[in-house]
Amino acid sequence: MTHCKMFVVALVLMITAMTACAPNPKESTAAAVTVSGHAGNFLMIKGHGFSEDKDQNKVIFGDVTAQVLRAGPDYLLVQIPLQKAGVVPVVVAVGKNTSNAMFFAYSTKRKLVAAAENTASEAY
Repeated sequence: MTHCKMFVVALVLMITAMTACAPNPKESTAAAVTVSGHAGNFLMIKGHGFSEDKDQNKVIFGDVTAQVLRAGPDYLLVQIPLQKAGVVPVVVAVGKNTSNAMFFAYSTKRKLVAAAENTASEAY
């Protein structure tokens, strides 16, 4: 009888652990990392492993490279490049290392934006 109780306890603990570690099917990872905005606006990307030399960081929106305005070890400030309306993947490359993709949704509404050459020195 003692062995049966121990088996039941172990079985319950195993089932609890399996259900607690199961992914949440209601949670969408794409929705959690999708940001939106307009071409020409500025986007602050926070993370780690970036080069402090802004020219060593490459941020790609779909197939268009963004201009990196400022860089630090834990952030990048970029100007969002012109792209067709829609959702595009965004990746950051530093040397041979490439990040996982996040998604950027281009807004279809027209909006007044600043040019990078006029604001880059005051952007951060």
